[in-house]
Amino acid sequence: MNVAETTVRSDMSAGLPKVRRLARFIVLVAVAMYLLSGIYVVQPDERGVVTRFGKVVAGNVQPGIHYRIPWPVDSVSRPQVTAIKRMSIGYKIIDQLRGLRPEPREAQFVTGDENIIEVQLLIQYVVKDPASFLYATEDPHWLVRKIGESVLTEKIAVLGVDGLLTTAKIEVATAVKARSQEVLDSYGAGMEIVAAHLQEINPPREVADAFRDVASAREDRSRIIQEARGYANRVVPTARGEGQRLVTAAEGYRTEKIKTAEGESHRFRATVAEYWKNPAAARQRLYLEVMEEALSRVRKYVVDAESGEKLNLKFLSQRD
Repeated sequence: MNVAETTVRSDMSAGLPKVRRLARFIVLVAVAMYLLSGIYVVQPDERGVVTRFGKVVAGNVQPGIHYRIPWPVDSVSRPQVTAIKRMSIGYKIIDQLRGLRPEPREAQFVTGDENIIEVQLLIQYVVKDPASFLYATEDPHWLVRKIGESVLTEKIAVLGVDGLLTTAKIEVATAVKARSQEVLDSYGAGMEIVAAHLQEINPPREVADAFRDVASAREDRSRIIQEARGYANRVVPTARGEGQRLVTAAEGYRTEKIKTAEGESHRFRATVAEYWKNPAAARQRLYLEVMEEALSRVRKYVVDAESGEKLNLKFLSQRD
């Protein structure tokens, strides 16, 4: 063995401990980094779901800093649970943002009276159970669309087009929300529907003018009916009041005539009774009363039998 070889071996023997210490340090750092990789943070609008070899071991981890066994043992998903998600039926939200009209095959539904209408419905939902939302169904977002579309088709199929275009909009939206939630719960999808809004419900463009004409005719009919009812409400009470007034007037006239006749009858009886007490005086009094009444309306003269002159007695009449 020469001197060079001896020197190399001595240098290697002296450096080997340093290499070993460096290797141990590297291993320790790697192990530390591996262990620290198990730390994860759940944001306030999120919930954590931890799976271990594909099995859920923590399905609702609250916001904050947490630890799990590092990959590949544990994995973490953090779905948002406070954000309201949206799913459209009868149109695509991205197409609406681009200004594109929906395709007829996705927007048209058949009503109970075999008419076709175009409906656009928006469903809003939130994540209720994070674990079920992630793993109970393959694609929960599109599941909401399929269920809502099915329920909407079922509801529209039992209603007439007139009701759908006028008064049944709120009823349809409420029914879709309630029934869709029932179906999602039966699937265990972990979602809660917070609202269902009918964006549009219109007849197809090809027959829109005809529908508008029918709607206008219906409005005219309602207007005419209301005007007729208003006229009846004005005329009937007036006629009833006038009839009551006439009845009251007739009853008053009847009462007046009866009382007048009764008074004349009592007066005549009293006159007859006085007559039989003194017929001559009674005849004289009656004669004078008749003459007084008759002569009060004619001119009266006093004629001198010898001279034939007439004296007008008008100045003797009563003056105002």
